[in-house]
Amino acid sequence: MRRRLNTSEAQVLEEAPVFNPTEEEFSDTLSYIASLRDRAEPYGICCVVPPPSWKPPCLLKEKKMWEASNFGTQVQLFDGIHTENPKVKKEVDMGSDDAAVEEVKFCNIQRGPTFPLGKFKDLAVSFKRDHFKIKDEVLGSKNSSPSLKSEEPTVADIEKEYRQLVESPLVEIGVVYGNDIDTRTFGSGFPLPAPSESCKYRTSGWNLNNTAKLPASLLSFEDCESICAPHLSVGMCFSSQFWKSEKERLYALCYLHEGAPRVWYSVAGCHRSKFKATMKSLTPEMSGEQPKNGIDSVMIMSPYKLSMEGIPVTRCVQNPGQYVIIFPGSYYYAFDCGFNCLEKANFAPLDWLPHGEIAVLRNQEKSKKSLISYDKLLLTAASEVAKCLKEYTFSKRKTAWYMTLNDSCGKDGLLSNIFQSRMKQEKNRREFLTSSLESQRMDESYDAVSKRECCECFWDLHLSAVKCSCSPDRYSCPSHMRKLCACPWDKKIFLYRYTIDELNYLVEALASKKLSCMYQWVRINQEYCASPAMTSSQPEDKGKKVDEVMPCNDSREDDVAGIKEQVKGKVKARSMAEMLNVKKGKNDAKEHLVPCSKKSNKPSDSSAVNNTAKKQKHG
Repeated sequence: MRRRLNTSEAQVLEEAPVFNPTEEEFSDTLSYIASLRDRAEPYGICCVVPPPSWKPPCLLKEKKMWEASNFGTQVQLFDGIHTENPKVKKEVDMGSDDAAVEEVKFCNIQRGPTFPLGKFKDLAVSFKRDHFKIKDEVLGSKNSSPSLKSEEPTVADIEKEYRQLVESPLVEIGVVYGNDIDTRTFGSGFPLPAPSESCKYRTSGWNLNNTAKLPASLLSFEDCESICAPHLSVGMCFSSQFWKSEKERLYALCYLHEGAPRVWYSVAGCHRSKFKATMKSLTPEMSGEQPKNGIDSVMIMSPYKLSMEGIPVTRCVQNPGQYVIIFPGSYYYAFDCGFNCLEKANFAPLDWLPHGEIAVLRNQEKSKKSLISYDKLLLTAASEVAKCLKEYTFSKRKTAWYMTLNDSCGKDGLLSNIFQSRMKQEKNRREFLTSSLESQRMDESYDAVSKRECCECFWDLHLSAVKCSCSPDRYSCPSHMRKLCACPWDKKIFLYRYTIDELNYLVEALASKKLSCMYQWVRINQEYCASPAMTSSQPEDKGKKVDEVMPCNDSREDDVAGIKEQVKGKVKARSMAEMLNVKKGKNDAKEHLVPCSKKSNKPSDSSAVNNTAKKQKHG
């Protein structure tokens, strides 16, 4: 059964910190974001105001794009509890208390028309003007006072009206929203990188076309363009992004190119479980997230009412020309104060790894596909770190980024601990299979086109898999090999990329920083990548020496050999020497990287914080 919500008109939300970087701090995107993490992550979200000199051109304003480029929209109908979805209707009708029913509101999502930006702006401006004009006229008639010239509503005015709309709607209101527009087809608001030009707006990491593939982002090892490309949203007054979390719990960087402010609300990742439990208790079996098909009824849960339920909710107002950072695992909600254009990109620095591990495990539990290969990112990152530590230990150059690499390894290093834990899991998975099944090393065709997944749980099969001759393109993880097919065991083959003994050299190289292990691993990896494809059957001999390793050519590991392939005009991978060329920072956290109960009261940076965090006032 649903339970009733506590409400309070006087509820005040905590404000997210706002940072003002200097020109020097702003010059290194991910290094600066890393410096904010300890102070900002407990809020789930923060705002970055660029230096005054940062004024990138907005290509969305160009005539061709403004007048001719069309994008799809959705119509959002705010109509209280009305819904045509039988499942949602059942949930609404199940309570006997009419007051309790009124507490749960829904927004009906319908497919909308296509628009060019110019016509969408005309619609948005007209809607906002007419809405507040009518409201002013109604209020004027009630007060029996002369009609005054209406003024542009403030963010506070719009937020008050929006809160009324989602908590206690009096009339049905429909708005149009362009969401998740792929910049690969529509175009980006930022200029695209060009090899022949060195303009800072083309090359900067704050240009969202570059963010995912920045040297310090693990997505620089990822080939999935859909998750590496920025996406646009085009809004109008009251258009909303309902509660959601980033896919794979990635970081997100959002830039407001043009128009009216956007108001964000966030629940930090460390309160994620409590948030989901509260949402489920209020409306059983309803997630509250926006539907994938864009045509459904979505539960609206007011951030203010959630705060009254004991969920720490942070508020942030983003103005044009400013960035918002969304931290891993955070849930967020947003609405627009008028016509605007926002662009968002994902990225994954080294401290994302614990969140990524949780994400893939949750996906496996739900038999849900992961968009990226976590094992590939982890293995490639670990391999590159070992390679770079070997080279820099030999050259004895102790640069700042070498220290960053060094800090990620060792007994308490973030990368070494995560990699060691993952290899223990892999060893346990293989233990029975390697003695009972024929074993083969993966050849170059195994995942040359796309990453392989378990046919049952969609687990990423980058490290190992099971196949059968009856279905050459069908694979399973070791846990679900019985569901692969009905063939007898002697028909099935265990595939592996590296033996456990080989991987243990890398584990030891990261954990103990032994130079001999670094050399052994680099040698193993180079031979594996450089030699002709190897497909002969050979058991995974746990007593095999390094010299006996039978290598094969795997194009997915070319980054380790220092080869930079071009995939559709984009760099496929970068070396870790480039990737972690950042200032030294604290990256030794585990799953919950910063306890949300320990929010910093220190100034955000040398330029001061615009908005200091205020404690919630419960009415």
